Amino acid sequence: MDSGTICASPDGLDRNDFPVGSDVNYVSVAREVRVCGQIVLIESRRFLSECIRKSLEEAFPLRVVAHPTVPEFTREQGGDWPSLVLLSLIEGANEASEALGKLSALASAVPVIVLASQNDAQLARTIMQQGAKGYIPVTLGFDIAVEAVRFVLAGGTYVPVECFASAKRDIPTSQPFACLSDRELAVVRAIQQGKPNKIIAYQLGMCESTVKVHVRNVMKKLKARNRTEVAVRAQAA
Repeated sequence: MDSGTICASPDGLDRNDFPVGSDVNYVSVAREVRVCGQIVLIESRRFLSECIRKSLEEAFPLRVVAHPTVPEFTREQGGDWPSLVLLSLIEGANEASEALGKLSALASAVPVIVLASQNDAQLARTIMQQGAKGYIPVTLGFDIAVEAVRFVLAGGTYVPVECFASAKRDIPTSQPFACLSDRELAVVRAIQQGKPNKIIAYQLGMCESTVKVHVRNVMKKLKARNRTEVAVRAQAA
């Protein structure tokens, strides 16, 4: 077990809303778990989806079913919920901000692990506060990621220790949206809900080109690299 990770039961949260616990408990619980059912993967990009799905099927005696979006999964799942949902928010996913906005409702019904592009303490804190049971950046080794999934299947909560250690450094010292105009803030809230520029323009009564300008300005002011990061900061505010 890599010493760079920590895991705990769902109740083991400190004031920063990150899990704390021992690797000894992690190993003993994870290796004893026996589960049935299926794992659902939500990832819009087909190649990446198939790679993740095949890797999971090699690692777990469970059927892995892939869906491109959260709405499609919820439409097709009917009354039966899977053992686990693996929600991909890897940078570049088209529906990332929309999926993030639906995380709370999804996590209330089934254990959810979020896949992310990197160790991001702010994103990890946001998704754990919304009810997710795990946060796995793809910078982790595959074996560690598999053990993290096993632990969540056993009823635990997982987050990399790097995110836990950096939480104090990432606590904001001022209102994150104080620099935004009312119009820009309205655009941010719409992005948080996963709305595309065309819908935002219609609802706010402006041209789509104007929305694009607002989005660029918001990203610059918030030092966000993409719409997903804007949505994350809106969730945390």
